[in-house]
Amino acid sequence: MQDLVQLIVNGIALGSIYALAALGFVTVYTATGIVNFAAGQFVMLGAFFGVTTILQLGLPMSVAVPAAIALMAAFGALFYLTVHLPLRSQPQVTVVIATVMIGFSMLNGANLIWGSLPFRLPSPFGDATVSILNSSISVHALATIAITALLITALHAFMKHSSVGRVMRAVALDLGTARLMGLRVGVFLACSWAIGAVLAGCAGILIAPMWFADVNMGDAIALKAFAATIIGGFGSVPGAIAGGIFVGLTEILGASYISSSYKDLLCFGAMILFLVARPQGIFGEPVSERG
Repeated sequence: MQDLVQLIVNGIALGSIYALAALGFVTVYTATGIVNFAAGQFVMLGAFFGVTTILQLGLPMSVAVPAAIALMAAFGALFYLTVHLPLRSQPQVTVVIATVMIGFSMLNGANLIWGSLPFRLPSPFGDATVSILNSSISVHALATIAITALLITALHAFMKHSSVGRVMRAVALDLGTARLMGLRVGVFLACSWAIGAVLAGCAGILIAPMWFADVNMGDAIALKAFAATIIGGFGSVPGAIAGGIFVGLTEILGASYISSSYKDLLCFGAMILFLVARPQGIFGEPVSERG
């Protein structure tokens, strides 16, 4: 029982990371109809922005973490301006291929800037643990779950109740009509990319203390986040959350009770079963076509 409680908390914490990365997928996809295959490198970049602000610059956590997140927001907007905007008149497959190529460029650029050796990023919450049902639970794991819940709540409130969020949803539903109504479509698309980058960056900053910050870390996270979006429902925010937690629990519990050699098989096997039996995922996709 003690081990089970610890494993469940760790699984939900890892699933929260996957959910944040999946929400980065969903935010960009909902706004643009584009699947960002550089999302894993966005997560990696967030972790290394944390490495720069925390380890290399030695800034206090209260300054370093917001600075890293601000850098991710700026990078997301820059990504829109330099990649998506010049290609938006091209077929979607062209933009998708561009995100793949930029992802490789980001990986190699990170290798040149930070090197191939991994970094151990300290947790903003230290190495403290708390006892829950006689199980020793990491404060960082609990904080990861709480921060993810807070970010999801803030994103929901922003998109549903703010004027900017409502306009962003209008742009996502019908880009052509929004442009005809005189809305500054480019600004709101840039905001979508910035929000997606911030979510991915938060995932990188939160997972780096659990793993090592490594230039190749993004690929594994992106694959699990992609599996989460398929299981939860591509384009669905609740689906990204549910899928991420499902994948995280499957990975942790499968590695502990079956074999660590099969944890990826279990996750992607579940994804394949969903593609066969319920291709729309748990929650389905609320919008199937976009202007």
